[in-house]
Amino acid sequence: MPRNAKCRRVCGEFERTVFAPKDGVAEYVTISVDELEALRLCDFEGMDQEDAAKRMEVSRGTFQRILYAARSKSAEALCEGKGIVIEGGNYVVATTPCDCETVCKKCRLNKKCNKGE
Repeated sequence: MPRNAKCRRVCGEFERTVFAPKDGVAEYVTISVDELEALRLCDFEGMDQEDAAKRMEVSRGTFQRILYAARSKSAEALCEGKGIVIEGGNYVVATTPCDCETVCKKCRLNKKCNKGE
């Protein structure tokens, strides 16, 4: 019997949830909110996987699996001209102020970084 999945912490909801090529598109790839958060922390914020895993409150191995899935889906969308839809996932939006040493770009811009319970 599998274990219950632990919710992954994200700093906040993303404003835009659909991206498509200019010429229109018939197919979409779905990236979950927790996958996008992993991409954001490593590739946009420049965090290493250990620190990003702590920020999302998951193990480094779990974080790595989430990140690899997100990168694979992103590459598929870019290489095959598919759109991207961001929805779903196993996550909780943080609700209290962030206790991290460095404030991430999303927190600085939106002043919404919170820590989940």
